[in-house]
Amino acid sequence: MFGYIRPVKGELYVKDSEFYSSVYCGLCRYGGKNISHLTRWLLNYDFVLLALLRMKLTDDKVCVKKKRCPYSLKKKNCACADESYSFVCSAFGLLTYGKLLDDIKDEKGFKRFCKILVKPLFKHIGKKSDKFDGLKGIVFNGLKATDEAEAQGCDSVDRAADGFGTMMKKIASYGLEGDKKMIAEQCGYHIGRFIYIADAFDDLESDEKSGNYNPLLKKYGSALGAMEMADTIKETLWDSLNAFSNFYALAVNQPINGIDRIIFNIIELGGRDAVKRIIERKNKK
Repeated sequence: MFGYIRPVKGELYVKDSEFYSSVYCGLCRYGGKNISHLTRWLLNYDFVLLALLRMKLTDDKVCVKKKRCPYSLKKKNCACADESYSFVCSAFGLLTYGKLLDDIKDEKGFKRFCKILVKPLFKHIGKKSDKFDGLKGIVFNGLKATDEAEAQGCDSVDRAADGFGTMMKKIASYGLEGDKKMIAEQCGYHIGRFIYIADAFDDLESDEKSGNYNPLLKKYGSALGAMEMADTIKETLWDSLNAFSNFYALAVNQPINGIDRIIFNIIELGGRDAVKRIIERKNKK
């Protein structure tokens, strides 16, 4: 599910690249231990960004320790930040369960049958993730708003993306106050908007073939029509990346630290690289 937001590691300092990997390992380890081992296989890069953002804005104390990976059987650097991990893994688990319920409702045939089979496993993930007051409501209401726009056949890309963006805005800012809340709200909204539109852009051909709703198909009439407007779609995606960077900069003190460098790399380089990869795949087709 998603996973468009990742750094360009070749442009990071070695120590920052290693820290990013240690945060991913920490999230994987925490989710597997406290929610379900299945979350280890489902975890994606988008939630590493959310964890980094929460670490920054909550001033969570982070330490890196050597931990043995249960899959590689090697000791790896693992960032420990249980406060941020607990929240992010809960949000991830609830979103994963909610997305499965949506898929069961929307899919047909064998795919739907397979997802019904695994529903008990995902229900367990959702139950174990329901630890923060109101968080489940934020996630499920956000998915519901997205469903409503899709059910209406909305041809406005901004309106279609608003439900997911608003959900991420509320997740990112949960429990924060003042300026930090405002920064998290704006960063969360724009990264949610980016993810939704990038996913729609990536799925143009498959959605056209299956008949699934896609706001870009509604707006431009076909996958080919949308590809003819690829520059316009790229600009609206970059607008959200620029907005994220501008608001996140308000939280940065000089000199910038490792988390700041990683987040700016993810947004300024990684996000744009993700859009470039989508366009390259489509041009090959």
